[in-house]
Amino acid sequence: IYDPVAGGAALVVIDVGSSLVVNRESMAVFNDPATGEPRLACGCSYSGSGNIYYDVRIFDPLAGGEALLVLDVGSWVYALAVFADPETGAPRLACGTARGKIYIFNPISGGDALLVLTDRYTRAMEVFEDPATGAPRLACASGEKVLVFDPTAGGDALLVVDTGHEVWALAVFKEPATGAPRLACGSWRGVSIFDAVSGGDALLECDAGDEVVNALVAFKDLATGAPRLASCADDKKVRVFDPVAGGEALVVLEGHADYVRALTAFTDPATGELRLVSG
Repeated sequence: IYDPVAGGAALVVIDVGSSLVVNRESMAVFNDPATGEPRLACGCSYSGSGNIYYDVRIFDPLAGGEALLVLDVGSWVYALAVFADPETGAPRLACGTARGKIYIFNPISGGDALLVLTDRYTRAMEVFEDPATGAPRLACASGEKVLVFDPTAGGDALLVVDTGHEVWALAVFKEPATGAPRLACGSWRGVSIFDAVSGGDALLECDAGDEVVNALVAFKDLATGAPRLASCADDKKVRVFDPVAGGEALVVLEGHADYVRALTAFTDPATGELRLVSG
């Protein structure tokens, strides 16, 4: 755990042991509702007795130490997403797996999954609110399709978006004129923007090069409030788009010596300036 503004040595090191692997695709942060303290969920795998085991572990990212909770998922975890139960406000953790199941857990008390969704593997997940009801929705990338579920009620997908290309990354933003949620889908052919509620054909395309888009992150231009979308790819570049206008990147960031696989954005608390982290 690092200070992303000051840099320097790690503030906390969580020692998971030599036999445990933390999946790079699957980490999520939420707050313990009883204390307000942050919690870190990590998809993990480890070997033992000739078998490979898969779980999600919940850590205290400030104190470090052993896992506070272990959730058995039984398959490689591709993605994690956090949302609040609309009735209680309690946190819920969605775990997308290679087995073809999405498990919804209580990440505070643990136990068995509260819900099990879909029968397709999930590469990426994002949460947004239904603008008509305020209810949470869970978008899940699976092959060339993105499925949107009600993660509290369960059941079949409310919406299936056929993108025409295998989706590796997802991000959600709001269209500034209407507040409608938009779904950005990254594939080998670039980034396609869809209506997250009604689906249909892509509203527009963003030219993210000729390599696979590995990650997306949505943020706002602090000067104008306009949405921005950053993508990273195997061509070692990070691109920043206007996801409402589409087309060519507004900014192309270079300097990586290898594939770029992860992105996140935050605001520097001292200056209020936006920071984009890529790795």
